[in-house]
Amino acid sequence: MFKFIGALIGVISGGFWGALLGYIIGSFIDNLRRKRYRVTYHHTTPNDFTHSLLVFIAAVVKSDNRFLKSELYFVRDFLVKNLGPTAASNALLELREILKEDYNIEDYCYLFRQRSSIHERFLIIQFLLGLAGADDYYGAEEVAMIDKIAHWFGINPIDYASLKAMYIGGYSRQSSSYSPPSTSTNLENDYKVLKIKETASDAEVKKAYRKLAQEYHPDKVNHLGEDMRKAAEDKFTKLNQAYERIKKARGFL
Repeated sequence: MFKFIGALIGVISGGFWGALLGYIIGSFIDNLRRKRYRVTYHHTTPNDFTHSLLVFIAAVVKSDNRFLKSELYFVRDFLVKNLGPTAASNALLELREILKEDYNIEDYCYLFRQRSSIHERFLIIQFLLGLAGADDYYGAEEVAMIDKIAHWFGINPIDYASLKAMYIGGYSRQSSSYSPPSTSTNLENDYKVLKIKETASDAEVKKAYRKLAQEYHPDKVNHLGEDMRKAAEDKFTKLNQAYERIKKARGFL
C-alpha cells in the first residue's frame, strides 16, 4: 500500500524519478510492516490460537477501561477447562503482559484472518461474546469492539448476526447496553441463529438447521486440540436448542 502512495507523491513532486524513488521508499515501509507482524503470528497451532485469543480478550477488556472480576473468572474458568490448570496459569500470566501492550487490533485481525479458518474465527467471536456478558450485562463499548473484530475478520454479517443472537438479546438505547434475551424475544433470536426469517417454511427451517449443523460441528476445529473442540460444542448446543424451540413452536418433529 505504501509503495503506491509513495509513487503517487513522487509523480506530483518529481515526475518519473520522483515516482520511482517514492515507490522504492514505500516498498521498504511495506516490507518493514510485514516483518513486524510476522514475528507476532506465524501459523495456526493450538499455542498460536491461544495467544491470539488472549490478544482479542485484552482488546475487549480494554475497550471499556475495566477488567471485572466476573470477566476474569470467565476467562480463568474457560482456560482451566480447556487447557488444564498449569497451562491456564501460564496463559493468565501471558494475558497480564498482553494487557500492558498496545496492539493494533485491526492489523492483528487481518493477520489472523489470513492464517486461520472461518471456524477458528467463529470460535474467537463466540468466546468474546460470552466474555462480554460474563456479568449478565453487555456493555456497548465491549460489543462495539467485538463488532469491529468480526468485521475485520471478514465474517459475513448474517453469520455474525447468528452468533450474536446466541448470546445477545437486544439493545437498550436508554442504558446504551445490551441485555440477555428475554422469553418474549427468544424465538425471534432463534430464527436469527438459523439465519432464516420467521416466515420460512418448515422445509426451509429443516434445511437451514442441517446446513448449520454441518458448518458448526465441533469436528471443524479438531486440529486445535480436544480442548478447543469442547469449547466449540457450546455453539453447537445453542444451535440445537434454537432449533428445538422453533420445532416446538411450530409443532413439528
